[in-house]
Amino acid sequence: MHPTRLPADTPLTRRTALGLAGAAALAGAAALAGTARPAAAAERSYTFELVFNVPDTGNMQGLAYHRGRFFVGFDVGGGRGVIREYRPDGTKVKESAPLDVGHAAEISVRGADGLLYVATGGGTNPTKVNVVDWTGEPRIVRTIDFGSLGNSGLVAVDDRRDGLLVHAGPGDNGPFVFAFTDLDGNVRSTFPLGYQGVPQGLEMSGDKVLYYTNNTITVLDRAGTILETITIPLTGESEGLAVAPAGRGSRVFVGYNKPNRVYAMTPAFR
Repeated sequence: MHPTRLPADTPLTRRTALGLAGAAALAGAAALAGTARPAAAAERSYTFELVFNVPDTGNMQGLAYHRGRFFVGFDVGGGRGVIREYRPDGTKVKESAPLDVGHAAEISVRGADGLLYVATGGGTNPTKVNVVDWTGEPRIVRTIDFGSLGNSGLVAVDDRRDGLLVHAGPGDNGPFVFAFTDLDGNVRSTFPLGYQGVPQGLEMSGDKVLYYTNNTITVLDRAGTILETITIPLTGESEGLAVAPAGRGSRVFVGYNKPNRVYAMTPAFR
């Protein structure tokens, strides 16, 4: 593309100068667009470092992080789950009695009050989100029924909009719907997504959706456009995704079982 030229006798007014600057910027942008992908999409890479081995065996499921503590859900059968709280060194701080939270497939913590939002999960189980008060003796204080959306439920707290993001579908093979709702379960917006792998975790990082399936984190915007796919080079079954604020981004944690353990993704996600 050739630079824009003016006839020799054209006066250089402020409007003309601004027009030339705009044309130059457009030319530069066009050249870049023809030669390279955006740097963030082309160059970003991550490593995954072990944080701790979970000392409890059992069917590990959901994962959350809040104020220096990890919360891990375990499916104990009969439609019940146990939630255990750990320090980053793996020391267990507290655990609940068996609660009616289904598989405890995913856990997310509301920053404003520390309440735990726990999704039932399971390809044949209608989606419900149970709100657990962790102060004192952990107990369910409210249940939000999302059965009309389908089964295979996951949940993430959407702190930026003070609401929830709920994942559901007819079964674990999808197709899935992602529903942004208020804290009472009223749907604000939705987007569809096809099968990316077995649903294992869900979180929000600002306005970005992090969706965890088999050894993969799929990053989407609020409209459901896939922005990035992060491959995790670990073995075992993927179980649970958690985030923690880190500057303008988030620290991201992933859970695995067989054996049960938690990893941190570095660098921070932005």
